[in-house]
Amino acid sequence: MKKTLSALSIILALSATTAFATEPTAPPAKGDEHKGGKMFKETDGNSDGSISKDEWRTRGDKMFGEMDTSGDGKLTHEEMKAHYDKKRAEWKDRREERKEKIGAMKEKLKERQENKAAPATPAAEPAKQ
Repeated sequence: MKKTLSALSIILALSATTAFATEPTAPPAKGDEHKGGKMFKETDGNSDGSISKDEWRTRGDKMFGEMDTSGDGKLTHEEMKAHYDKKRAEWKDRREERKEKIGAMKEKLKERQENKAAPATPAAEPAKQ
């Protein structure tokens, strides 16, 4: 019974959206992907600058389909756990990639700062004729 209630509560949470803007708004600016911009663009199927209930439900149906690995139209606790374990591993991989990129950028910055701090060698004076 708990498994059914958990799955039902997730389905309801995905489909029960009550607060939508009445006027279309512009999608988030470039660089705001970490603030939901990427998800917004993916969910806004007709690119009108707002997400309708149907677009929201479509995203929820897609997510449900990804989680329902048995294809029986029901989510078990094991399917949900497997889905979130997979997502957690993906997030961890992306976090490690970002750390590596940041480390490389810090090294480049350090090299640049060391090159600027090194005394400049005087350029050879051009020969006068």
